[in-house]
Amino acid sequence: MIIIEISGGLGNQMFQYALGQKFISMGKKVKYDLSFYNERVQTLREFELDIFHIDCPVATSNELFYFGKGFSLASRFKQRIGWDKRNVYEEDLDLGYQPQIFGLDNIYLSGYWQSEKYFENIRQRILELYTFSGKLGYENKRFLDKIENSNSVSLHVRRGDYLNEENVKIYGGICTINYYKNAIKYISDRFEKPVFFVFTNDLEWVKNELDIPNKVIVDCNSGSLSYWDMYLMSKCKANIVANSSFSWWGAWLNQHSNRVVVSPRRWFNNHEQTSTLCDDWVRCGG
Repeated sequence: MIIIEISGGLGNQMFQYALGQKFISMGKKVKYDLSFYNERVQTLREFELDIFHIDCPVATSNELFYFGKGFSLASRFKQRIGWDKRNVYEEDLDLGYQPQIFGLDNIYLSGYWQSEKYFENIRQRILELYTFSGKLGYENKRFLDKIENSNSVSLHVRRGDYLNEENVKIYGGICTINYYKNAIKYISDRFEKPVFFVFTNDLEWVKNELDIPNKVIVDCNSGSLSYWDMYLMSKCKANIVANSSFSWWGAWLNQHSNRVVVSPRRWFNNHEQTSTLCDDWVRCGG
């Protein structure tokens, strides 16, 4: 059996779940560890994959104990005394895509697995699973109508938690003002009268720092409804992404046959790998 740790926000959860679907397509049994969402770990993030109404079999306490994971008394004792970790595989971000994991079994996988290479040959299956459900509200319907009737381009600016000291070391200085200027120019040179639909968690910064022509601010989704931003991004004809897994999925779920996706040239400051960026995406510098 394969047990995959689910952690982080919605975008990372989608990567981890998609990896599991690849193993399932290979005939392997997969369960998921949701211990990250225990209050003992953190209270900032929530499990969000249930917005897709997908089957997510959860590993039991006994199954997690075998790998020294979870929060049962037995697991915590095992963690305290130390144990053989040969059945635990932790992703090495410096290696990028790690196909060797597909030769493993009876293993616990911990990581983000941010690359389409893990599931690109089951793309249609992933698209079917990640179908947004629920009722689209009035404001989102209004934005969707504009998106579908224009040369729509999503432009995602993520700041907020990315401004924390630790996150700046990892993600800062990548999606700069110049990056967005170059990306906007690239799109404007190739699309007639593009309309830029702006998604951001720092609207004031966007208004004060970015000169975006023909822009529409999407500001109706927050909190537990934030996933509708990803849905609207996926409906645009082109995407300008930030180095954010949420942004990544907004672009990857775009099913327009002639879609254009513009991304920064790197994803992290502290890792060299580039497998997060899809081969057909256009890299812009900043």
